[in-house]
Amino acid sequence: MSCQKRRVAWWLPLFFLSAVTCLGSDQFRPDPVAVFVGPEAGKWARVEHLVDPHPGFKQEAFAPGAGQLDPTVQRWFGGTRTPHSGHFLLHCAPGYDGKTFPNPVLLIHGAGDNANRGWVHPLEFVLPPDLPADQEGYALKLARLGYSVFAVTFAHNQGDNFFQAEHVANAITRIRTLLHRENDPTFKVDLVAHSKGNVAARLYISDGRIIYPKKTFLSRFRKDVRKYIGIAGPQRGIDMVFRYYLYNLLVARDLASGKGAHAPMGCDLILVNGVWHECASDSVFPDSPNCYPGQAQMAYNLVRDGGIPLGPESATADMNMTATLLYFGGHNLAISSRGIDKAIDAGERLIYRLEARGADPSVQIALLAGNYPVLDVKLKKLLLPEMFSLAVYATDGIVFVQSALHSDGLVRRGARLIGKEVLGCNHLELTYKDEPLKLIDKWLMLGTAH
Repeated sequence: MSCQKRRVAWWLPLFFLSAVTCLGSDQFRPDPVAVFVGPEAGKWARVEHLVDPHPGFKQEAFAPGAGQLDPTVQRWFGGTRTPHSGHFLLHCAPGYDGKTFPNPVLLIHGAGDNANRGWVHPLEFVLPPDLPADQEGYALKLARLGYSVFAVTFAHNQGDNFFQAEHVANAITRIRTLLHRENDPTFKVDLVAHSKGNVAARLYISDGRIIYPKKTFLSRFRKDVRKYIGIAGPQRGIDMVFRYYLYNLLVARDLASGKGAHAPMGCDLILVNGVWHECASDSVFPDSPNCYPGQAQMAYNLVRDGGIPLGPESATADMNMTATLLYFGGHNLAISSRGIDKAIDAGERLIYRLEARGADPSVQIALLAGNYPVLDVKLKKLLLPEMFSLAVYATDGIVFVQSALHSDGLVRRGARLIGKEVLGCNHLELTYKDEPLKLIDKWLMLGTAH
């Protein structure tokens, strides 16, 4: 199957306690600090601003010019573009409280994104005055298909995946309350996650508190997820900022010229027009300002451990010496890099530990990948340069197909795989084209009483 290419005028880049009574973290209470309905909610029926006051949450650093750039999202967060990471938004699609399907759907956005752009108006950065039906996102389309649909917006769109995993748990708690199912032992949601959002979803359904017991803000898995559908997810991690020297060079060059946007980088120093550019403000390492904490947590050595060697898209003119040093660590006259293995350690080896742990055996899993590598994007607010179409191994332009469809770790403890598909779509088309939606609907309906 394939998706027809369409020009997009933007882009935002790029996872047994009582099932009835347990809340999220022990300090989360499912009562919003603000509620928006009617015209204030845009295309949503209701938007809630919720807070988890657990002291484990903190104010994360934002790159210069980054943060919540949609004015509507800023307003919902209380008028700030840099909200505290204990905060999140829960969005309720039209008709959320009147559907007959027993399992509500929770949509989880990816890096650099929010629920508005990701799931309501995917072809526009902000809601246009008139949104044609054929340009609506999956939140509205799934609602029209009869699902009770919700979505989450995280405070930091490049944020800590552990924080975001807990807000997935918190959102599920709040959905239970909104649907008046606090005492319903059959209550379960279906998670649909895109890109980085898969890591938050996977952490929760893998009972991340067991893997990381010192992260006391994390909830134990409450067996309140029926299905997990991963769209373009880094199931076996990503290595993008270490794989592509040209990517790092373009980010640094544009920043040096004053014309570029900040974006995560793998190197510490890079030579730009004969001058060393210091990359600390954009580093994925947490000893920097740490504006991209979620990136090191997704790092995985795909060359050594994933069977995806550096290809022509990674080539450098010095017989690939610079490419090798960027990936594995070292320095020369063009670059200084600590390498991907140091980043993996800095990210607490999250993907490796999720792989070893496996999802809860009660969860059904479906995975969707794209193999069209060109991201046709022109938005000023682009956080990452366009990726390259020379990759020998199939990719959606961000995530390799081998990573997006990797299920060995997910099913390690007996979780059931109900579907796995590749479409001719890029990383973004997988969240608004009709063919992916048909597959998602098919997977959601499997075993659903109707």
